[in-house]
Formats: sequence, structure tokens, C-alpha cells
Amino acid sequence: MTSTQTTSGEPQVTTNSSASVLRKIYPLSIVTIVAALGTSLINVILPQVATQFGADMSTAQWATLAFLLSSTVLIVPAGWLGDSLGRARVLQVAILVFLVGSLVAALAPSLGLIIAGRAIQGVGVAAMLALPVALVRETVQPHEMGRAMGTIGSSMATGMALGPAVGGLIAAGALGWRGAFLLFLPLGLLALFLVGTKLSTAAATPAQRRPLDLAGLMLLAVALAGYSLAVTLTPGGWQGTTAILVGVVVVLAVFVRVELRSGSPLVNFRMLKSIRILPQLGMTFGGALVMMTFTIIPPFYLTLALGLDTWRMGLVMAVGPIMAILSGIPAGQLADRLGAARVAFIGLTTMTIAAVAFVALPPVWGVVGFLIAAVMLTPGNQMFMAGNNTSVMSRADRAQQGAVSGVLNLARNLGFITGTALMSLVFDLASTRVPGSGGATLGMQSAFAVAALFGLAAALVGLIVHRRSVAAVRD
Repeated sequence: MTSTQTTSGEPQVTTNSSASVLRKIYPLSIVTIVAALGTSLINVILPQVATQFGADMSTAQWATLAFLLSSTVLIVPAGWLGDSLGRARVLQVAILVFLVGSLVAALAPSLGLIIAGRAIQGVGVAAMLALPVALVRETVQPHEMGRAMGTIGSSMATGMALGPAVGGLIAAGALGWRGAFLLFLPLGLLALFLVGTKLSTAAATPAQRRPLDLAGLMLLAVALAGYSLAVTLTPGGWQGTTAILVGVVVVLAVFVRVELRSGSPLVNFRMLKSIRILPQLGMTFGGALVMMTFTIIPPFYLTLALGLDTWRMGLVMAVGPIMAILSGIPAGQLADRLGAARVAFIGLTTMTIAAVAFVALPPVWGVVGFLIAAVMLTPGNQMFMAGNNTSVMSRADRAQQGAVSGVLNLARNLGFITGTALMSLVFDLASTRVPGSGGATLGMQSAFAVAALFGLAAALVGLIVHRRSVAAVRD
């Protein structure tokens, strides 16, 4: 028997172990791994795809962009549908959609159909990312939520880490790039089977059937698509991008007005305010932006500044994901024992210190300095996600789990998209100021310096949230 704390910070005695939590949620973990593989595996085969169809890389990148757009635009509606029609049921349909997209892409005779298949995959992945988090509360006890969220975090890290290696290995085989898409068929069928047979009790909360907020859905889709295209493709240079972003702000203002007047809003802003999770959404955005900096900038530094070949660069980059896999469940245990808000703050603080370490250590100690920073960053992110996800989902009513999870994942996706565009711009601007390897070093330092500012802002918000949580427990 061990002494733990609930997510609100109150002590509780429980005999449950991490192993028992894993037995309850492993179908959700499998779904999360498949969704993460769908996100990370395909990028490594794009050069092969571009060569076969005689396309340049900017055109082939639409296979990634189509996936990103469809999953981002639909992640909030996916959560809403789960609340309205039943989360386990919608998750099963989403896996089927993902399987259809995988088959379309695998058999595609043209790049256009590959892009279409990836867009269909993104439709399925939207729910495959949003609904496992929403189903956690219906699958485990309240005092187990931290460990469950930590397990989901480890599953995400596993899929993201394995994707490039598995994709490259399969693409080098007899089936080439088509084999990478075909791999999703048995994996998706396994996930579908487990959700259908092992989560039969996860639909304990009755579906809350509500009319579809079509106007809100269209406005949100236009705003998110416009934002994603503006920051990733920057059409028309900075003038065109600025014009699109201004239009996005206008559409979002109309969207908020429509939602506040709707009797069945797609995003219930009054509910989000009442359960006080808006600060956590901002923290999610900031944390995702810091992690995206680690994803896109270091490969350029390691190859251009330190002169590592692709194989050695991959080994160095693998250390971060491995640490994330190993630290996810312990991070969840900490959230259960110390309180979710406190662990989220500790995680963000660790991530911010790690970002500063990326600025200071690699230029002095090279690969060793890089590894020290990476070993700090990814466990910090796992602590943040376990604590923040637990804090957010514990505040929402059972009937609102899907909608809240959709908004939470949307904030994370927007952080990823913004981080990709902003950090690439910062790196390019800084690296061109100094010739040779020094430029790559300066570019990395500049990008992580900006990331540290976002991390610091998110950590300060996390500190406020933690203090409010402690005050609430005392009262």
C-alpha cells in the first residue's frame, strides 16, 4: 500500500501500481503509438516518393502539409463528435478512416493521390490523438490519472521516435515507400480490435447528442487552414503572409462571436473559462513550441557545425526520444504524488533551463553539451505533459472530456506549427550572418534563445496556476 496524492493535491492511499494502470489503458496507448507513427514515419520516405514521381521536394512536402492541415482543422470537431456520439465509437470510426487513407496512399499511382491519402489519414489521426486523452478519465480512477497521462505521453514519444527509423528501414526494402504505408494496415487493425474488445466499458458516460455547429465548424476550419498555410508556406512573402494572418484574426473574432451566441457551440468558451483552463492552454502552446525547436533545429547544427554524418546525427538525436520514452510513466507517477499543477510547473522550468543549456553548452562542449541539454529537455516535457494534461482533464466534466481534449490538442498543434515556421526563420536569419560552421552554431543558439523566452513565459504562467491550486486546496 502506497501513499499518493490526488490531482488536486490531497493525499490518498492506494494499492494501484503503474502496471495495473497500463493494463487498463494499453489499447489507448496502441492507438496513440499508431497515430504518432502516422505523424513521424512518412517524412523520411518523401525523397523516394519525389524521385519516383519526378516532383521537387516542395511539391512532395504537400504530403506532410495535407496531413497536418486535416488533423489540425478537425481535432476540435473530433473531440466534439466523441462527446456527442460516444468516444469509443468515434475512435473506432477514426481508425477505419486512417486505414482507408493508408490504403489509398499505398496503392496511389500518382503524387496527388498520395497527398489525398495523407489528408484522409489526418482526418483519422485527429480523433486518434484527441480521444485517447478524453477516454482516460473513463478508464482509470481519479488518483491514477497522472500515471495514465504519463503512459500516453510515453506512447506518443515511442511512436515519434520509432517513426523515422522504421520508415527508413521499410523504404529500403523490396516494397519501397509503399511498404511504409502498408505497415499501417496491420497496426491499425490491431488498434481497431483492441478498442472494440477492450474498451467496452469506456462508454460508461452517455453520449450527449447535440446539433452540429456548422457555422462554427466552417469558421474554425477557415481560420486554422489560413494560419497553417500562412506560417508554413508564407505565400506572397511577408506582405502576403501578413494579409492572411490579418484575415485569420478577423475570422477568429467572428468565430468567437458565433460560438458565444450558439446554443450548441463547437468550442464552449464559457465552459473553458468556468473550469479555468485557459492558462493551461497557453502553457501547452509554449511547451509545444519549445519541443518543436528541438525537433527541427539540431539536425542542422549537428551536421553543419559539428560535421556529423547522417548516421551519427541520428544516434545523437535518438537520445532525446529515448529519454522521453523512459520518463513518461515516472512523470505520471510524480503528477499523482506531488500534484498535477506542481509537476507541470517543474516540467516547464526544466524545459526552459534545457533551452538555455542548448544556447550555452554545445558551443563549448560539442556533442557532450548537446546531450546534456537533450537529457534535460525531454524528461521535462514528459513531466509537463503528464501534469498539464492531468490538470486540464480533471477539471472538465465527464461529458466534456472530448471537447476539452480537442482544444488541448489544438493548442499543442498550433505550437508545433508556429514553432516550425518561427524557429526556421530565426535559424535562417542568424546563420546567414556568420559564414561556415559558425553560422549553424549561431542559428541554433538564436533559435533556442527564442524558445527559452517562450518557455519562461509558459513557466511563469505555470507558477501562477500552481499557486492557485495550492490556495484552493488550503481553502
